Amino acid sequence: MSADTALDAVRAIRDAGELAARWPELSTILATADVELTGRAGALLAAADHDAAHRANPELPLVDVLLTGSGTVSPLVPRLAGELARQQVVGRVTAGDPGGYALALAAPGAADVTLCLLDASAVFDRVPHTVWTVDDVSVACDELLAHLSALARSYTAGGGVLVLTTAPLWPLWADQILDLRERARLGAVWRRFNAALLELGTGAIEGVHVVDLDPIAATTGPARDPRLEIYAHVAYGDALLGALARRVAHLVRALRGRPRKCLVLDLDGTLWGGTLAESGGSGLDMAEGFRGESHRRFQRVAAQLGSQGVLLAVCSKNDPAEVDEVLRDHPDLLVRRDDFVTVVADWAPKVDTVGQVAERIGIGSDSLVFVDDSATETGLVRLKRPEIAVIDVDAREPATHADRLLAEGWFDSTAITEEDRARAGRYRTEGRRAEFRAGFSSLTDYLKELDTTLTLFAPGPGDVHRLAQLTQRTNQFNLTTLRLDEAAVRAALADPAVLVSPVRVGDRFGEHGVIGAAFLRRTGTRVEIDNLVMSCRVLGRGIESAWLRELLRWAAAHDATEVTAGYRPSPRNGRVATLYPDHGFTPLPDRGDGLHRYHHDLTTLPSAVEHLTVVSELPAPVPVGAHTEENR
Repeated sequence: MSADTALDAVRAIRDAGELAARWPELSTILATADVELTGRAGALLAAADHDAAHRANPELPLVDVLLTGSGTVSPLVPRLAGELARQQVVGRVTAGDPGGYALALAAPGAADVTLCLLDASAVFDRVPHTVWTVDDVSVACDELLAHLSALARSYTAGGGVLVLTTAPLWPLWADQILDLRERARLGAVWRRFNAALLELGTGAIEGVHVVDLDPIAATTGPARDPRLEIYAHVAYGDALLGALARRVAHLVRALRGRPRKCLVLDLDGTLWGGTLAESGGSGLDMAEGFRGESHRRFQRVAAQLGSQGVLLAVCSKNDPAEVDEVLRDHPDLLVRRDDFVTVVADWAPKVDTVGQVAERIGIGSDSLVFVDDSATETGLVRLKRPEIAVIDVDAREPATHADRLLAEGWFDSTAITEEDRARAGRYRTEGRRAEFRAGFSSLTDYLKELDTTLTLFAPGPGDVHRLAQLTQRTNQFNLTTLRLDEAAVRAALADPAVLVSPVRVGDRFGEHGVIGAAFLRRTGTRVEIDNLVMSCRVLGRGIESAWLRELLRWAAAHDATEVTAGYRPSPRNGRVATLYPDHGFTPLPDRGDGLHRYHHDLTTLPSAVEHLTVVSELPAPVPVGAHTEENR
């Protein structure tokens, strides 16, 4: 879609008064938009009714973002608004007063996410003299760092998320020092300051993330305009602000648990050079010359992503036997057949086959990122499968493949857990389970021989990220679509009236890991199930029945007289619409808020699931009556 066409499409939706209802379409319209076009589209969204957009599309997160900093930050508002819409986030973006970051960070709770854009003036405004030395700058850096650290700790203590930026040192400042040795020392002082800022985002302060502006400035052309800096106190140029907005939108997407899971790679012209059907495996280009080295770099990047939990898959128009031979035996290939969770190779259009990747490994097609050098293939997928993220690469210039793969940050996450790193191995093991299943004529016999164990356990601090991840990423088995960030999970764990019950599953082939979580609240003699979430990869084994039975049994054993629960329909969770009625719950009167409520009197529990072993490590609840509606 051309820039003018995309902008006209956004304008037409706005002018028709349909922004709220059609918000999901914005991501498709802006899918190939550059940062300039996205910023122009964001300006059209400024007056949108974000609450109405979220009500119309409850599956999209509503995020309030406050912009503040050491200069004027209002030029970021339309850019970030557009980028958030491009990421299927309903983002309400506001800007604070120029230079007012200290006051903004002293008032936690003003937004879900606060971005503090720093520039060199934050340091030099602290230098007490008109004429300064490197020692003066060093002292100012230390003072500002201590001030920012204190503000960050105070701000995030209330559960907010703070995004800081580093502050590049422009030649305007460095070149004022004529002694070249002192100029080098100034650079060292400044880098230590920025390094210390980056350390704040490594977990030193929970809830703080830091965006490094130096690499952004290095790739965006002119990073500052002296006229804007002097006249408007806008420290950075349009190109840098646009790139920063895109990076921050990726971060917000990761905070709300919306990273993709699976990288689906084309082969000819993408993973390697040449055409397998024409030249055979020996004629492929992935070793010699600059083109071969370009493809090898792309392979290295794919392998690096795979090592951190990204599922790698293939969707190729080729003979499957020839593809298999190259993936297993080619001496120059850096990613092998065993690195891919599945390989789809045939001669059908990619738009018809790319979805098979998701079906084979049991994930939603909206978890896929598809990379191909054919504009025809990517265009059709983008048009007919808009839930799939698409990356275009150019077979004529493979040197850009790796950069294009990483540009959108589709797999960025606030933290990578061991659960994530083990993901690919689990999905490969699923193939062994499928082979094992083929040996049984009876599903009952297969499930019995699978020897599955379900363990309900009490979580610790190390489980917080995984629990938040489950609520944010799970769509099909998510009863109320309640999305929790890490701060909300920690608050639940600290609440004595709340039981958080994650579950692990293992079988004869290995561990599935932590695949689900229940959130229950005790009020007097009533236990309310706030939400149940479970990975769809273990559905169909009766695990949900055994899990729900154990939760009811736990409630009954600890003097509860009733359990209530709710189901909120979404476009993706229809398969669990009857979960509660199927397990002995009866409906409660409709309150008209979209939540279907159910009640269980605990007189008759669901039957045990015979082919499962259940291990419960759940703690006893707080004493009956300790928490009531009045004293909560």
